[in-house]
Amino acid sequence: MNAFRAYDRIEERRWVEQQLTEEKEKWIDDLANELIAMFPTDPLAMRSLFISKEACLALIGSEAQEIYNDYISRICYARAEEEWQRRAPCPF
Repeated sequence: MNAFRAYDRIEERRWVEQQLTEEKEKWIDDLANELIAMFPTDPLAMRSLFISKEACLALIGSEAQEIYNDYISRICYARAEEEWQRRAPCPF
């Protein structure tokens, strides 16, 4: 009988941990998507008056668009994860 209780507790703990993990991932995804939406979709929109015309040419093309999207996604997800760590209560 005690073995069944122990097994039930282990399964309940796994279920709770899974729920917390899913909640964390959803929160991070939602925040990252909000941040991504704040950035321009075109890499040329990020150019500056302080960057030469030759350097701005590097922002043109499909490969530049792909790399720009990856860059924006990475920094937004990193920021969302940092926010989660800052706001999440410490379990200890």
